[in-house]
Amino acid sequence: MLNSKEILNALRDVAGQRALFAEADRVRAANCGQTAQLRGVVHFSNHCRHDDLYCGLRRSNRNIKRFRMSPEQIVETSLAIAAAGLRTVVLQAGEDAHYTREMLCGIIRGILDKADVAITLSLGERPLEDLLAFREAGAARYLMKHETMNPTLYAEMRPGHALADRLRTIESLREMGYQTGVGDIVGLPGQTLEDLCADIGFFQDFQPDMVNIGPFIPHADTPLRDGAAADMDLMLRVFALTRIVTGNTHLAAANTVATLDPDNGQYRAFIQGGANVIMPNCNPFLKSKTDKIEYEFQITTRKRYVSVEEARNVLRRAGRVPETASRGDSLKMQGGRF
Repeated sequence: MLNSKEILNALRDVAGQRALFAEADRVRAANCGQTAQLRGVVHFSNHCRHDDLYCGLRRSNRNIKRFRMSPEQIVETSLAIAAAGLRTVVLQAGEDAHYTREMLCGIIRGILDKADVAITLSLGERPLEDLLAFREAGAARYLMKHETMNPTLYAEMRPGHALADRLRTIESLREMGYQTGVGDIVGLPGQTLEDLCADIGFFQDFQPDMVNIGPFIPHADTPLRDGAAADMDLMLRVFALTRIVTGNTHLAAANTVATLDPDNGQYRAFIQGGANVIMPNCNPFLKSKTDKIEYEFQITTRKRYVSVEEARNVLRRAGRVPETASRGDSLKMQGGRF
């Protein structure tokens, strides 16, 4: 356990980050070993009913080319992920009411009827009845980033929303039996080190099954277009501290990390930040192998689409072996809360 003073000091200590990174790697090795989770993501819709200031999918963005995949396309793409040997399918979309409870339950069942995979949902906030129905249909995991533990900053970044409501939904997901993932954004305009300290404190207290940490990267079609991108080293210190305080939580090197630093971002998240999960984009090409415009999921400007092969290369470079013997369920289920 680390107290807030220790966390804050580590966030500030640029000179000491090498030792911090070494400790995070030690904790990762002790709790997760040398294997890594390779999880295929299907971004099936970029329509969103919300207007978050930092997100390129926000409803006020008139420049984005919107798309929706059909249920049949979603199932087909998910089965292709399973056929490629990945044991987890992540279904992610903006908050799009086009997909009803019945449609999504049918998609979940359609995948599980033909593939032995774990399904992670990342669909934002839905009615509790929907979330329970998805769980009963077979979805095993739900990723709902809390974004920031500063309630004032949260309300500013997500107009019309309150952090308390988000946290209640996260608690409900755990109560429903989901393996529950959370996460924050590092570098939001107006964010302080004290805010990041609170995020890490939340990870320590909640002990989530998975954490997804991403950098703020300004999108040209949002009100925060002129903001500065996150500092890579600071983000990695957040990664490292999160690994240290959560032990065996699955920690993802998100594709936005590769957007911030295309050459070394995800690699550094593995060897310095304690990451053990990578989630390549598995959307199909529509027109040609170079044209993916129909399936843009540009939360940040020029978000990297990390392919399965690129993800495997990151793991090889970091000395990790993809886990294939199991679906990579929560280590908390096996060893208890850290």
